[in-house]
Amino acid sequence: IQQVNFLQLTIFGTGGHFPLEKSATNHTRTVVVHLQNPEMKLIIVKFLILILLISSCTNQKRELKEYGYAKKENDSSKVSLRLGDFITYGDFVDRIHEVTCNDSIPRIVIETKKNVRHIYPTEYCEPFIFDPAGKHYVTFDRGKIYHQGMLPEINLDSLSAMLRTEFSYYYSSNSTDKPDNFFVIIESMRDGKTDGIESFVNTLAMKYDSLKTDIVLNISFWEVVPHIPPPPAFKSETE
Repeated sequence: IQQVNFLQLTIFGTGGHFPLEKSATNHTRTVVVHLQNPEMKLIIVKFLILILLISSCTNQKRELKEYGYAKKENDSSKVSLRLGDFITYGDFVDRIHEVTCNDSIPRIVIETKKNVRHIYPTEYCEPFIFDPAGKHYVTFDRGKIYHQGMLPEINLDSLSAMLRTEFSYYYSSNSTDKPDNFFVIIESMRDGKTDGIESFVNTLAMKYDSLKTDIVLNISFWEVVPHIPPPPAFKSETE
């Protein structure tokens, strides 16, 4: 008995004429193509290569979006970071600070099916006095997101409005003019997990994109300062 290698292709629908060997029902026609034909093998190989090329081109069409003042700097000084690579939030902010203090620029990379987002966080190596208003703070606590550390949780659908109001930053006290930038401080405890932070930053960037503005979006990542209880009251010897 002669063994025959073949590829079976199923074509849905009715109608049409096929010069090859076939069997048919009312809804399905099956075409059997013998792979012993060298020309047919070549056609199939070319077809598979075409599919691979189309798939590769599709993956390369993701749009690059960048946020923060440092996006204009030289790429050779940028160090890519991914939130998923860090076990704790403390490890993440330590790495941002380490990169900054080594004369480099931390670049947080967030990838989706349609976009690649580069977030350049606002960070300084040397500490200085800077006490922004509480409205700029977004606090992560056990996977929950709060504004100014207070209930209720942030409604992600309201982020566009919050950018225009709560997160608008002015170098001067005159808040009637166009804001100098949008400033968001994301904070969490050192031992907190990074779960949910990447998703929030990606959503924040999407809402910022929807504003179609040239105002820069700046994001900082800070630690929640633990509450230190006051010292016990001093008691005099006469009490």
